[in-house]
Amino acid sequence: MRVILIRHGDAVSSMVSFDDRARYLSDAGRRQAAATGQALAARGVTPSQVWCSPLVRAVQTAELIVATLGFEGAVAARDDLFPDSPIESLARALAQLDDDEQIVVVGHQPFMSAAASELLGCSVGGFVTGAACCLRVKGLFPHQAELEWRWPH
Repeated sequence: MRVILIRHGDAVSSMVSFDDRARYLSDAGRRQAAATGQALAARGVTPSQVWCSPLVRAVQTAELIVATLGFEGAVAARDDLFPDSPIESLARALAQLDDDEQIVVVGHQPFMSAAASELLGCSVGGFVTGAACCLRVKGLFPHQAELEWRWPH
């Protein structure tokens, strides 16, 4: 299975929206999400499922990406994709899927780095906003994955 981990695009400052859950994408973040979608399309990504955090900026990022990819399914907002969610919840969800699936997961830091680190078995540095990495997951218990590509490089 391929898992494409994506950090949401740049969001407005907490000074604009005092409720972190309601922070939305800035104009730059919208451009980042569209560019990420184009990068995924150029790599032939055809997701079978798209999951995202329920926070506004992640939902907006996922919607902009899937519009670029032509994904016609529903984007699933999941309560286990918050910045501090445990990685094992994602691993259990992935374990329920078929080996030929491509899953796009849109979330936050530090969750994205922690998920990539756990699946790859090595430390993965921070994801900049709009960044994506594609992992070829070979096993989940124990976690076994290989990095196929990262965007931006």
